[in-house]
Amino acid sequence: MKRLFFILLVAGLFLPAATFGQDGQNPIRYSTLAQQFTGINTNGDPNASVLPSVAIQNGFGSFLDNPASMGLINMSYFNTGLLSNYAEQSNSYLGNSISFDNSRTQFGNIGLIYTVPTERGSLVVGGGYTLNTQINRTNVLSGYNDVNTITDVFKNGASDYNDIAFEAYAIDYADVEQTTLESIFRIGFAPGEFLGIQQNAEIKQRGSIGEYSIFMATELQRNLFIGASLGVTYGNYSYDRYFLEKDENNLYDGDFIDTDENGDGGTDIADVLLQDEFDSEIVGANVRAGLLYKVLPNLNVGASILLPTRFIVTEQYYSEITTNLDDGRTPFGDSFSGDFSYSVRRPGQLNLGVALEDLNGFTFSTSVELIDYRNTDLNLTRDAELEFRDIALLREQEAIFDSLISADYNLVTNFKAGMKYKSATGFEIRGGFGLLPGKSSSYSADKIVLSGGLGIPLTRELYLDITTQYTGWNDRSILYEYFDSQSGQERTESIDETISQINLMVGFKYRF
Repeated sequence: MKRLFFILLVAGLFLPAATFGQDGQNPIRYSTLAQQFTGINTNGDPNASVLPSVAIQNGFGSFLDNPASMGLINMSYFNTGLLSNYAEQSNSYLGNSISFDNSRTQFGNIGLIYTVPTERGSLVVGGGYTLNTQINRTNVLSGYNDVNTITDVFKNGASDYNDIAFEAYAIDYADVEQTTLESIFRIGFAPGEFLGIQQNAEIKQRGSIGEYSIFMATELQRNLFIGASLGVTYGNYSYDRYFLEKDENNLYDGDFIDTDENGDGGTDIADVLLQDEFDSEIVGANVRAGLLYKVLPNLNVGASILLPTRFIVTEQYYSEITTNLDDGRTPFGDSFSGDFSYSVRRPGQLNLGVALEDLNGFTFSTSVELIDYRNTDLNLTRDAELEFRDIALLREQEAIFDSLISADYNLVTNFKAGMKYKSATGFEIRGGFGLLPGKSSSYSADKIVLSGGLGIPLTRELYLDITTQYTGWNDRSILYEYFDSQSGQERTESIDETISQINLMVGFKYRF
C-alpha cells in the first residue's frame, strides 16, 4: 500500500502541471503504466507485422488486425517464430549524453490454422500465442545537479520514502524544535542555498505481454467474410532503478553525525543510494470481431473492432535507501516492500482498411486505427484487504485520475501502409510504413515504423519468413517530482531520450 498512496498523494499535488500522459512522463505513475500495459506495439508474426491485415490476410498474426481476414486463407499450416529486439537509447541529462543498448530474444508466435473442408465458401479456425506488446528501455545518466537533489522528494510527508529516508539519514530535522524535515544536503545552509551533488542512475524497464487466442472466420455469403477471436492476455513488467547521489568533491565536510556516544560528532554523508524494484503481472481477456468484403476481384475493404478490455495487474514492490558515511563506518539504511492489485480498462479500437490484391503479383494494403486513450480508466479498489477508509480515499483518487486522463490524452489515428510482391514460385518481398502519433496532449512523441521482409519457400510444405522492423522516436522520462519550498511550486527533473529499436523476426510455416 505504501507505493500506491505515495503516487496518489503526489498526483494530487501536481494537478496543474499537466504531467499525466504516457509519452514523456513518469514511467511508474499508475496512469502511465495503465497506458503501457494496454497498448499494442508489436505483432510477433514476421509476415503480418509488415503489411496491415484489415483488408487482406498476411499469415497467422492477421487476426490481430481483423479476424475476418483469416477467411481468405486457403491452406492449413502450423506456424512458429522468434523475435529478437535490439534497443539503443541516447539519454541527455544536465548537459551530458550517454548511450546504452540492449537486446532480448523471445517467442514471437506459435499457432495452428486449419481450413475446414466446405462445399462452398470457406471456414477457417485456429489458435495459438502471439506477442503483441514488448517493453525494452534503459536510462543511464550522469551529471552534476546544482539545483536540486532526489532527497528533496523524501522530505515530503506524503512520500513513502519519508520514513526510510529519515532512518537512513538521507533527511533530518532542520530546526531545533524538530518540526521541519530537510534534505541532508541542505541542512546547515541558508534557505535556497545548495552546493550541488553528483547524480548517477540506471533505470531499466522490461516487459512482454502476449495473447493466447482462438479465432474463426467464414465466408458468410459470396465475397463477404466475417470473423471473431477470443483471447486471454498475459504478461509481465519490471522496473528497476538505482539512483546514486555522491559527494565526490567532499563539499559537505561536516561532523554532525556522531561517531561515539558522547555527542561530539565526527563524520558526514558520503553518498545516498535509492533502489526501487517493481514487478507486475498482467492478466486480461479480449474480444475482436470484423468483416471483410471483396468489392472487386482485386479490391478488398475491411473493418474490425477490439472491444474495451479489463486487465488485472498484480504488483510487488521493494524500495531501499542506503547512506554511506565519510569515515567508512557501517552505513545507515532502511527499506519497505509490499504488493497491490488493481485493474485497468483498455479503450476499444476501430480498424478500417483497404487493399488492392494481386495486381500482376503486387499487393497494396493500408489501414487506420482509431483509439481514444481518454477512455482508459483505473480501478484501485479491487484489493479485498482494503479497509473502508482506504476505499473511500481511493475512489476519490480514481475520479482525479479519470479527469486527468480525459484532459491529457488524445483520440489517436494510427496510419499503416505496406506492399508486397509475390513471384510465380511463391517468393515474396515486403515493405511497410507506420506513423503512430503520441498519446499525450502535453508532450509530442510520434513514432515512425519501417518494416521490410522476405517470404521464402524452402520446400512445398516448409516456408520461411524473415522481417526487420525499425521504430524510432524522441521521448522524455520524468526522474522525480518534488515541491520547491522557495518558489512554492512543484518541479520535475527529467531525461531527454532518443530511442531506436529494431525487431528481427524469423518464422516458419509448415503446410499440410
